[in-house]
Amino acid sequence: MTCGKTVAQRAIAIALAVAGVGAALLLAGCSSLPSPKVQTASDDQVGSPWLALPPAALGCAASVQQRLTVQPPGQSSKELDALLEIDSGSMQLAILNLGQMVGTLEWDGAEIKPQLSRWWPAVLKPEQVLSDVQLAFWPEAAIMKALPAQWSLEASAQQRVLKYAGAERVKVRRLDADSLEIVYPQGNWSLRIDTPGGADLCSNKAGQ
Repeated sequence: MTCGKTVAQRAIAIALAVAGVGAALLLAGCSSLPSPKVQTASDDQVGSPWLALPPAALGCAASVQQRLTVQPPGQSSKELDALLEIDSGSMQLAILNLGQMVGTLEWDGAEIKPQLSRWWPAVLKPEQVLSDVQLAFWPEAAIMKALPAQWSLEASAQQRVLKYAGAERVKVRRLDADSLEIVYPQGNWSLRIDTPGGADLCSNKAGQ
């Protein structure tokens, strides 16, 4: 499959409509994950494992538009738009800022292919974005099965808590039917994801 094909084209169309400007020039690049299971982030990352579950493990096909609100420590929040598409063979994610493309990610279960503009934060690894999306939306059973030793997932209707050796490392809180928030207590930052039609992608009323 071509890098960012479907989602990128849709994102560019939205960018043109919203901002009236051409899509940003993308710096293409591809990187491989040696294992589709899980990778452990280095110490300078947030300290959580990088999930790399197969797209089919979501259990359905979905296509949704999302609003992302990033809250870094000591800084004002920043809002971004996202297009997320998943089918049995791939996950495609496009992120836009004020109508301009920030980057796209394509994941086929074996290789992640990012196309990142110069506005993409250098500290934000595409693998971390993939992992965050899957931690928030993939079934709990699939996540638990992929976790390495000493990592565990505690899940309820209101939240998911990823722990290492019993210590909380990442929390996903359900705010309402459409919204959830990923909180990294140790990094003191959070990411809110609003998904019109419902945060449960397999029953999302707007994206089916």
